[in-house]
Amino acid sequence: MSNTDGLGTFSANPYSMAGEYGPAATDVHHRVFLAGTVTPVLGIRFNPLLVITTGPPFDITAGQDLYGDTLFNGRPGIANDPNRPGVIRTSYGLLDPSPIPGETILPRNFGRGPAQITLNIRVGRTFSFGGERGASRRTDAVGGLPRGAPSGPFSVGGGGGSGSTSSGRYNLTISMNIRNVLNHNNPGPITGDITSPLFGRANQPFSGVGGGIFTESANNRRLELQTRFTF
Repeated sequence: MSNTDGLGTFSANPYSMAGEYGPAATDVHHRVFLAGTVTPVLGIRFNPLLVITTGPPFDITAGQDLYGDTLFNGRPGIANDPNRPGVIRTSYGLLDPSPIPGETILPRNFGRGPAQITLNIRVGRTFSFGGERGASRRTDAVGGLPRGAPSGPFSVGGGGGSGSTSSGRYNLTISMNIRNVLNHNNPGPITGDITSPLFGRANQPFSGVGGGIFTESANNRRLELQTRFTF
């Protein structure tokens, strides 16, 4: 809870701080961040990244300069008369964009946006060949082969087949990054102007899930194929 969201925040009513104490802009109740590496078979590595956050609050405004201070951050009143002209029915109740004496002004950051869900997966496989790295070539007790050497023309993962490291002189990694596997729509900032046809919705995608995973103008499902050769 707070009564400001930073240095650029102005109170809705410049003559009163009533109603300014409310949820902070950072009031996200739950956050889940899950990442890891799974190597089930044949050295194929799966790197999932799951980010889930519940919706942040947003301020609901009247969409007009209510106090003549050139700011459009005035908040609507909670209507007492449902038949009053101009009253807007919303999921937050009957709101009056032109509040009158006797109406309670809606508190700051009273709205709550939708949750954000993002699941990214990287699938990769490393082919190691060309003998063992380094000048020394230790041998196993059985077979006389260099320790950790490939068992065929290509070894997967190297390091005795652990799938985590590669001991070959040459390594070719082929991987695919799948962003937003679920193709879930993560909306951006929610429009809080109750007089706008977009009230309660966003007109742009969210671009900060998981610390800036999406930097482009759309966050729909995206596949990227990558190759890497090291020697």
